[in-house]
Amino acid sequence: MENLGNWLRTAREARGISLQDVEAVTRIRTRYLEALETGDYGAMPGGEPQVRGFLRRYATFLGLPPEEAIARYEHEAYGERAEAVPAIPADRQPAPSPGIAIAPSPWRGLQVIAVVGVVALLILGGGWLLVRSGLFAGQGATPAPVAATEAVPTSTERVPTPDAGTETITSPQATPTFPIAASGGITITLEPLEHVWVRVTADGFTAFEGMLSPGSPQSWVAEELAVVETGNGAGLIVVVNGQPQGPLCGRGEVCARGWGPEGELEVLPPSPSTATTEGESP
Repeated sequence: MENLGNWLRTAREARGISLQDVEAVTRIRTRYLEALETGDYGAMPGGEPQVRGFLRRYATFLGLPPEEAIARYEHEAYGERAEAVPAIPADRQPAPSPGIAIAPSPWRGLQVIAVVGVVALLILGGGWLLVRSGLFAGQGATPAPVAATEAVPTSTERVPTPDAGTETITSPQATPTFPIAASGGITITLEPLEHVWVRVTADGFTAFEGMLSPGSPQSWVAEELAVVETGNGAGLIVVVNGQPQGPLCGRGEVCARGWGPEGELEVLPPSPSTATTEGESP
């Protein structure tokens, strides 16, 4: 099988186009295109999801089957898959070697009888002790009080205390489950609670960078990786595949979070320009 990088470069050169021409259409940076053609997959900041997303986009642009590009990548990255060992037909199974039949030991039956007897004695002795202690006595027995089960608060409650005042009890919030889209991919919706600066990256290219205003939610779609960066995480509610995931992070906190088709992924921390841009915003 031809090397993946050579396969891509040959197809590009056959069309007479440069890496700069590819970047202008696919929005994939030239340095990442060079990394794909040289096999330097570690240069991708988004890791394997970004590699796969770029390969699909690049192969589609060149008119190559994207699934073949992924197959070539997996062949280079992981090598040949181990083939299953075929089962030996029944008619070719080796015949069992002849052996000597071992008669059952006469002591086995005695051992079983002894164990049953010991268990019976333990049961009888335990019942006699319970009767002597009065637990099974019918007269004068007072049933043990049953503690009432208190409902666990599901939200913030104010409970009165013996001293003057009240005590606030806050129950932990459940972590939202990640909804997996049946068709694959990721749909990110951002619901701004205040004016907040945001950068959204879809499959390695910048899909949006600017200010969002309250009451103006926006959505973006990615195939392999969607990353959201901001300088004020509490100003955004993130909705992934139609299910709210809560604020992006804390108030005034500079953060970046990413999601793939199977759930949240670890991404690189936001660039220094994120905090600077947020601080300069009105």
